[in-house]
Amino acid sequence: MPRVVSLLRHSVLILACMVLAISSVRAQDYPSRRITMVVGFAAGSGADILARFYATKLADVTGQTVVVENKPGANGMIAAQAVKQAKPDGYTILFSPSAGMAGGKFLYANLPYDPQKDFIIAAPLMDVAFTLAVSTKSPAKSVADLTALLKSKPKTARYGTANSTGIAATQVYKTLMGIEAQQVQYKTTGDALGDLADGTLDFMFLDGVFALAQQKAGKIRILATTNTHLDAAPGVPTMREAGVGNYSFAVWWMAMVPAGTSADVVGKLNAVFNKIAAMPETKAFLANVASNPLTGTPAEMIKKLDDDIKIWAEIAKAGNIQPQ
Repeated sequence: MPRVVSLLRHSVLILACMVLAISSVRAQDYPSRRITMVVGFAAGSGADILARFYATKLADVTGQTVVVENKPGANGMIAAQAVKQAKPDGYTILFSPSAGMAGGKFLYANLPYDPQKDFIIAAPLMDVAFTLAVSTKSPAKSVADLTALLKSKPKTARYGTANSTGIAATQVYKTLMGIEAQQVQYKTTGDALGDLADGTLDFMFLDGVFALAQQKAGKIRILATTNTHLDAAPGVPTMREAGVGNYSFAVWWMAMVPAGTSADVVGKLNAVFNKIAAMPETKAFLANVASNPLTGTPAEMIKKLDDDIKIWAEIAKAGNIQPQ
């Protein structure tokens, strides 16, 4: 019997070593097949445009096919949940906004994942300017004009939201300026554009990609940006410059993988995305869509997300936002 037990232990040890060896080889070979980048927003949206640029560059650097899979709805929760449940091997990547991860638990009572436990941030990608926009039919030509207009009709003022970023950016504005207005929620930003352009909505915070295109088409007017100037829209002030107190709200995007993904694979993804960030064509592309490339380590991004969650806690408290 002792010999049988010894043989069993020996076999188990050999099997364990084989599993570790296979895992090690797989990690060293990564990536060796198609990668899927999951986006929680519709095809053609600002997020989708950014994701497809990064997917193309990821394919160029790795030599592998990279497919963008759109899973819109619930402010990115559907996409995030899908990635959470994916195999943690680095072949399924979530293209995620910071606001969606940092603000989720303050907006939704039954968030189906824990942003800090169920994912690993492989790399930061970019920061993005959000913009305060109105219809070209609006009499508001500045943030001061809009604030005065909204205060003149507190019971009928309306604004649109289609993502967590827009909700937070609006809440900071409302809180600092003492504005009352009714929120109208849309599944996607594209769904809201018609109502914004025809004046049904008094204002909306839009990502720079959408805003610049809509302004160029003559449908909206950009009054301010949340945190940075836009080369493509010279003369547009930041919210703070426009007189909105200490307004400060930054948005950044990240590449996330399921918890349990090996440190080796995460390290390789981090190196690849940091390489992409340094490319001249990346900087040029992002400059045209109101964005700047970001680099950093997974450890640095953990702290960055933790800091954003603290900011969201303050936003939720100030705006009396209750999870729904």
